[in-house]
Amino acid sequence: MKKILYPLLFIGGIQLAFSQECKLKGTIADENGIPVTDASVSIFDSKNEGKGFVFTSNVGEFEFKLPCGQKYDIEIEQPGFETYIENVDLASNINKSIKLKKGQEISLQETIVKAQQAIKVKGDTIEFDADSFKVGNEEVLEDVLKKLPGIEVQNGKVFYKGKPMSQVTVGGREVLGGNEKLLNKNLPSDAVSKIQLNTKFKSNPFASSLQEDDEQFSLNIELKDDMKSLVFGNVTLGGDADKHTDAQAKIFYFSEKTDATLINDFNTYGKQVFDQDDYVSFMGGYSEFMSEGSVLSIRQGNNSLGMPTESNAPDMNTYNGAAHFGIESSKRLKITGFGLINTNNIRYNSKVERFYNTVEDPYTTIDEQRNKNNTLMGMSRLRLDYNPNDKAQIKYRLNFNYVGNEDEQSVDNYYDDQKIGYRNNYTDRKNYSLLQTISYVSKVGRDHNIGFYLRHQYQKETPDYQMFSTTQPFSVFGNLSTDAENRYNLNQNQNYVVNTFQAYTVFNYLVTNTANLKFKAGTNFSIQDFSNKLYDFQQLITANNAVADTNLNYNETFGDVTLTKKIGNLQADLGAGVSFFNEKVDYANNASVSFNETKVLPHARLNYKFSNATNLTANYQQAYELPHAKDLTDSYVLQSYFTVFQGNQNLRQALTHTASLNFGHYNSFKFFFMNAGLTYTKREKSFVTSTVLNQESLTQVNTLLNSDFDNESYSGRFMISKRFVKWYNVRGTANINFSDYYTYTGHRNDNTETVINNTSFTQTYNLENAFTFNKKFELKAGLNLSLSNFESLFKQKFETWRPYTEAAWSVTDKLLVQSDFSYRLQYRNGEKLNNAKEWNASVRYNIAKKTYLSVIGGNLLGNNAIVTNGFDNNFISTSTRNVLGRYFIVNLRYKF
Repeated sequence: MKKILYPLLFIGGIQLAFSQECKLKGTIADENGIPVTDASVSIFDSKNEGKGFVFTSNVGEFEFKLPCGQKYDIEIEQPGFETYIENVDLASNINKSIKLKKGQEISLQETIVKAQQAIKVKGDTIEFDADSFKVGNEEVLEDVLKKLPGIEVQNGKVFYKGKPMSQVTVGGREVLGGNEKLLNKNLPSDAVSKIQLNTKFKSNPFASSLQEDDEQFSLNIELKDDMKSLVFGNVTLGGDADKHTDAQAKIFYFSEKTDATLINDFNTYGKQVFDQDDYVSFMGGYSEFMSEGSVLSIRQGNNSLGMPTESNAPDMNTYNGAAHFGIESSKRLKITGFGLINTNNIRYNSKVERFYNTVEDPYTTIDEQRNKNNTLMGMSRLRLDYNPNDKAQIKYRLNFNYVGNEDEQSVDNYYDDQKIGYRNNYTDRKNYSLLQTISYVSKVGRDHNIGFYLRHQYQKETPDYQMFSTTQPFSVFGNLSTDAENRYNLNQNQNYVVNTFQAYTVFNYLVTNTANLKFKAGTNFSIQDFSNKLYDFQQLITANNAVADTNLNYNETFGDVTLTKKIGNLQADLGAGVSFFNEKVDYANNASVSFNETKVLPHARLNYKFSNATNLTANYQQAYELPHAKDLTDSYVLQSYFTVFQGNQNLRQALTHTASLNFGHYNSFKFFFMNAGLTYTKREKSFVTSTVLNQESLTQVNTLLNSDFDNESYSGRFMISKRFVKWYNVRGTANINFSDYYTYTGHRNDNTETVINNTSFTQTYNLENAFTFNKKFELKAGLNLSLSNFESLFKQKFETWRPYTEAAWSVTDKLLVQSDFSYRLQYRNGEKLNNAKEWNASVRYNIAKKTYLSVIGGNLLGNNAIVTNGFDNNFISTSTRNVLGRYFIVNLRYKF
């Protein structure tokens, strides 16, 4: 099989055209002879096909290399000037001097001539004509975005040059509460006219290009003229004759000043309607305020709640209900609100094999698990945007989130293939979060700006844990009680509350057009209360550090200065910050520990633009990581049915050095894209796990300590994409990660400790070919290869091959057929571990103008298991879980 698969890595072709090139150079100035910077210069050949575009330099210069002996149109656009168009005959090198005329308005007459061009440049904006990229199988906006050159879509989120969009708007206005995924997965594709990518988006509207921390992008969706005020949506009802149901109702309303949304979605076959990214987004993880000010040095304590990921479990149901409103009462005030409820109920069986690399006696455990998970989430968000005048902006955000998660596992335990007992674990975790942010940004003088930011977050987590076991679970608590059936009953009640306050200001002073000084100053406060109690048959355990009551008060006051200097095509950001840390921890026994630190954190960023399509960026920064209350508690905390954690009062901050180098080349006119990046991370005094394994109870006690050895990691990524002809595109990606780090294993007999050097080397490669024929048939064929080498006290190698294909065929204007197939081959240490084939297909028929009948077949080959591999500090694991079997869904959808 490998002999067949290896050559697939080289599918694709390279077309090279050799011809003599001439230089087309020029300088652009206004009527007074002052250079015009950042003007867009586009080149079209005699067939009206784009041959390239650039932005003028800081002295108004541009340059192209083009085949000689042809005629070209030069088109120059810059806001505030009339569009300039000239035809040139490039028989030899040409150097032009061009003057632009002031204009009252940006003229659109010239652009209408080329309105049907697939891609057009307008100043800092790349505009895609949506119809030029449609094949016929597009239902929603996301389907169109995936076909745009240079654009990537991952689970509803849009990326350009590997970076997420800072903002996505419709008609220049943020809709659906700023929920990008909701918009991309629901806005009808036939309503989209233009997609505009702003390559120089500024989250601070008063900042110049020198005053932004990093390159940012935004996306604007322009609707067709007859759909700019519309009600749209769909109602779907379907299922099968057995146990599956698919019911959905989505209603959207758009107008120039208001928008509203109502969504209800229920299914029982794994169609995911809410995931971890959505939850983090609502928690403020991707908030615009996170990018300004100091990154909170103290590690967040309440971010450990994981969302259910078994979207193809054999027994499940998912419901999502959401409502949203948005009002733009005036040009100065925008108000939006959003509320959501989501439930997940999942049942599945799994098997987990763990190979423990203990120095005393390596051993293997097997857990046969029956899993139940019930999750309830409620979220709401209020956003106010107010511009009191043209020189100021005020933003207020209020987020409230609740997550309740009940997880139950019934486990049969095996030790070296011998059954030794039974456990039942039940976790009831509740998480509350209230986040408020307010900012005021104002222009100062002609070129400067200042911003004031306040942020407060309240988090409360109460993860209660209960365990029944037929074996002594944790020896650290001494001899526990048993009932009449010789079962142990251990309970844990935990309460963790975090209050975080942050206030800071940012002042940008533009020294010259090529130099800027940024001053940043502020303070962070974190108040954390952590309590944990353990019960043996409802009797409080007071011995052996079983009661935790830890209070932490943390403050960081910081200042930072950054000089940004632009010299030709090079931009350098050089700076350093100083932070004053103060921390005090109070324990249950009235003891307390406090320390003060002063740290200097340098940072640098160098960006060189070879052209507007090609750039090279180098970054370096230092950051400190401080322990939180859970890390510092001296008591025992149950983490799982086989792991106990004990904090370390002597834990101190860890220093991280991060250096990266990134190269990008994005040429939308030639449909050629490439980016590559290297990252090196070095951690001094890093937090590492020290583990004591107990083979008798198959449990382990973990603690954190500052490593005496530096931990290092290297990562690399590479992506290349090229469209050779209109119907063929090839794309290749590679990701490589290598980690060299240390862990500590303790010995119960003599209280000694062994330092273990661990290495992890993972590689992922993917090659994909995409074919489009007559805008009717679309085919993707590719191969994914994953390699993982783990080395600790012994070695493990994992290898996974996955060829795949996806096809969509618009047989007629009414009939659409889609299918996807993949074949997964997995090896461990050269021996075949598992193989799995997955085939899904669907047929959709437009039985009436707005009514569609679909038949969906999933897992048609009846694959019933998925195998995954993992590497922990102390063991290597292989997990096998059963999945949703073969199913057929028939649904009827009405779109309006």
